[in-house]
Amino acid sequence: MTRLTRWILPLVLLSTTHVFAAGGTHPSVKALYEQATPSLVAVEYSWVDELNKRDLIGAGVVVGDDLVMFSIGLVSPQIPDAQMKNFKILVPRADGDPDEIDAVFQGRDERTNVAFVKPKTPQHWKPLKFEDVKVDVGQRVIAVGMLPQAAAFKAYVMETKIAAELRGDVPQVLVQGGLTSMGSPVFNDQGQAIGVVSFSPGQSILLNRSEDAMAGITSPGKFFVPARDFLLSLADPPTPEKPILLPWSGVAQLTGLSKDVAEALNLKNKPAIQIGDVIPNASADKAGLKSGDIILALNGEPLERGDEASELPGIFRRRLLRHKIGEEVTFSILRGNETKPMDIKLKLAAQPKQANTAKRFFAEDLGFVVRELVFNDTYARKLPVDYKGVLVARERPQGASESAGLHPEDIIIRLNNEPVTDLAEFETRYKKIRKDKPRDAVVVVVQRRNNEDTIRIEPPQ
Repeated sequence: MTRLTRWILPLVLLSTTHVFAAGGTHPSVKALYEQATPSLVAVEYSWVDELNKRDLIGAGVVVGDDLVMFSIGLVSPQIPDAQMKNFKILVPRADGDPDEIDAVFQGRDERTNVAFVKPKTPQHWKPLKFEDVKVDVGQRVIAVGMLPQAAAFKAYVMETKIAAELRGDVPQVLVQGGLTSMGSPVFNDQGQAIGVVSFSPGQSILLNRSEDAMAGITSPGKFFVPARDFLLSLADPPTPEKPILLPWSGVAQLTGLSKDVAEALNLKNKPAIQIGDVIPNASADKAGLKSGDIILALNGEPLERGDEASELPGIFRRRLLRHKIGEEVTFSILRGNETKPMDIKLKLAAQPKQANTAKRFFAEDLGFVVRELVFNDTYARKLPVDYKGVLVARERPQGASESAGLHPEDIIIRLNNEPVTDLAEFETRYKKIRKDKPRDAVVVVVQRRNNEDTIRIEPPQ
């Protein structure tokens, strides 16, 4: 038994005794604990990049026919898809080590910030059914979660009351006391699963890092996301054959109007968003939207409010993401000095390619990784959308490229005085150079934020 396990188990037993003793007043608590525990599992995979391998474990909930849902934070969209390997579902056992079930990653759903895995062979686990149920301040709720790996993923329960409902880009419910670890299901008095515990400061999504192992206990969750926010994903989960493709309007740099600005425009108590930029040739540009336009409604419905004006763009974006690619939507806008809103219809396109799906190449001898350029790379630098080159994604610490002055986020536009058009060309030319002249330096020209620079990289001798 590890030192952490010896320390944590007495606490677990004390907590369980306390909660179950309260079961005399609320007999449903123990029943909920026993109901939820068979549906709690852990999700594990290996993040294998060009330089390291890390095993990551987070909490999951069985939500369908052998379908497990977990927080998208465990498989952050910043992690390249090709680097996620060896998915497993860990099923806790009271009498031994967890069962390890080989699994297949089903995909992320950025509409609702969840992801899914399925076992490779049918298991027939008991799923939880989440429901869209109204919550009220003062209502009692119970969360059932899992302790970290050091405590054998033992289930534990916490009971508290709802303190407030919060508005924001992700709707959340604040509780008075504490909930269980991130990703745990939350139940009401009637035993209905009404949400999952979301991130709180001090918590970690990981269950296998010793430095974070106690975060769920010492810094219990204070918020949960109501089920209505992610039921869409349960009804239409991604699969490897049918990933969730996100729609895109082509407007950027959205800003929520502050109270003073809204009043000056005769928009008092009306949530509104101003467009900062319209991407050339995107749907919004083709439809006639312009920088400076103020969005008042989407498909005839007023924008949803946030607790702060800064939350309005995030709320609007999540609402837009719930539409389908190719679907026509209507923006009601104010333009310039006009006082009457005008409607502009546009057809949603597919979101441009993201960095996590871009192809990569490891120049191993010089210690740097490059990948394809994507839209966000060129847009952030105010470069033409068809700009040519490859982006430096990462470097080996103290490797040849880092010592020479190459930096992550540099865009390589020339290799040994020849222009670089794309990743395939860079890889072919680089391999030929290293094969023909393995001891010679490589010279690259890079585009940085404000200038071009030439860098000579000497190979290790």
